[in-house]
Amino acid sequence: MLVYPGCLRGGAVMPFDVFRIANTLAGLRPAAERVHFDAQWLSAREDKTVDIGGLTFHPQPLDPRKLDALMLPGIDHQGPFDLTPLLETLAPEQQALREFARTGRPVISSCSSTCLVAEAGLLDGRRATTSWWLSAYFRKRYPRVTLDAEQLVVQDGNHVSSGGVTSYIDLALWLVGHFAGEELRQSAAKVLAMDANRYSQAPYIATAMIQNDGHVVIERARRWLNQRLDRAWSAAELADHCNTSQRTLLRRFQEAVGMSPVQYAQQLRVERAKALLESTRLSMEDITGRCGYEDVSTFSKVFKRWTQVTPREYRSRFGLRQ
Repeated sequence: MLVYPGCLRGGAVMPFDVFRIANTLAGLRPAAERVHFDAQWLSAREDKTVDIGGLTFHPQPLDPRKLDALMLPGIDHQGPFDLTPLLETLAPEQQALREFARTGRPVISSCSSTCLVAEAGLLDGRRATTSWWLSAYFRKRYPRVTLDAEQLVVQDGNHVSSGGVTSYIDLALWLVGHFAGEELRQSAAKVLAMDANRYSQAPYIATAMIQNDGHVVIERARRWLNQRLDRAWSAAELADHCNTSQRTLLRRFQEAVGMSPVQYAQQLRVERAKALLESTRLSMEDITGRCGYEDVSTFSKVFKRWTQVTPREYRSRFGLRQ
């Protein structure tokens, strides 16, 4: 585990508990089938201690030759305005990542630390994921990386990334499965009361919280669309409202949010449906109409495409309790 100034405490500590549980379970196996996970805190700097939010770590120097995998906790940040300068202070960590990547062994990043791996140039031409709220920022800063922000864990070669703070556990379980097999991964997940088959961030995405630079055209379009989610509109009308051509509008959307205006409007409609499913007991017919669709079946398919669950499943998970 690479610890560094400004990293998140949970990401530096939580995976160690997963490995401890995996070691306990592995100890119940026949001797020939046992695997032992030896987790250590490591540093790319000469400092003998690293203080993170009141916790003091005494890391070992990072020696790529002695490691089977390298994990990174996320970066503690409030928004893009402070994430960029934080990344620029982590030059020693970027160099250490480049050196370790040459071994061909897994580099495992969680949450915002995928930005650190991308900053080191290791994800160009690869697929990756990060916390869903960083998707707009990530796409703009790292256009050579194919971001799959809806996925919880993405593996591309020896690079593994995940989104969200609790995905530290998913990554640790991935490592257990990678080195010790699926059976031990599933057993460890059961002890943790963790869903071992989580695969998507989509149900948790809230478009309004996605951190971006507030592109003026996108903001103007978003406000206009939000007033028309229950009715039809045309690309020409939207472009006219944004004082731009349809071609320029399409390019701006692709650059800023990685989708077309039509797809973006679908996402906004799904966000409205989420809010109604969470906070009301309106019928599916009423919610469908308020989101601009006439047919419940059609809208349910759109909703599932964006969230990976049906509206009824979403209401069951996140809706009002009796």
